[in-house]
Amino acid sequence: MIIDIHNHYWEGGDFLNRLLKGMDSAGVDIVCLNGLGVYHGMPGNDDVEKAFKEYPDRIIGFGTIFPGRAQYEEVDELYSRGFKGLKMITPTKRYDDDGFMPYYQKAEDYGMPILFHTGVIASFKGDKELGTSSSYMRPVYLDKIARMFPKLKMIGAHMGDPWFLEAYRVAQYCPNMWLDISGLAILVKALNIRTYLRIRVTPDKLLWGLDDLPEKYLQLLMTWKTLVREIGMSEEDSENIFGRTAAKILSIKY
Repeated sequence: MIIDIHNHYWEGGDFLNRLLKGMDSAGVDIVCLNGLGVYHGMPGNDDVEKAFKEYPDRIIGFGTIFPGRAQYEEVDELYSRGFKGLKMITPTKRYDDDGFMPYYQKAEDYGMPILFHTGVIASFKGDKELGTSSSYMRPVYLDKIARMFPKLKMIGAHMGDPWFLEAYRVAQYCPNMWLDISGLAILVKALNIRTYLRIRVTPDKLLWGLDDLPEKYLQLLMTWKTLVREIGMSEEDSENIFGRTAAKILSIKY
């Protein structure tokens, strides 16, 4: 089983057909889909909800929350609508601000994994309105959350790029935290993993995600599968990265 832990509902006509076609071309079984919404000029939670209700066997919905802008009750609402996880991005303060703890408490209570954007973020038209700061999304700010909510399953997107070592260290000490390898700079990520493999980062802490247009599925999946092998990981490691670990996080029979 291959699971894409991190992808978005992208702009463009006939997206769902393109998504399923791309998944089928690469043998991807399940995608965890989120919608970044108007702040980022993309479709939002409503579109994602329609998608996972139309294709429940292929699409898992992660509802997007903007910490500091969303009411805590939005977590309750998303859960009631059938979302299985949450995506968090562009907070108004550091992720570990005390005022954000009710989001995490609710997610832990509902058993909803949280995919956090970590690292420097691309520029969007809504940045001024959002007051976007990449510094609020450093991976170290997940450390306190993981310790306070040990049953909350947490994923740091992009391995915290460029704060890779910071991300590795937090994940090492927090058994409820993983890192996804999605996004640009694939070679940079692969070389960094090779440098610190089994010293600071272990394969059981890594998850694969596309975070790109569905037409890229086959190309990027094959690229990562090759790199994983070339940097010294076993076939078992590969199975964990591309599906087995995600299945455990999502409570899916592998």
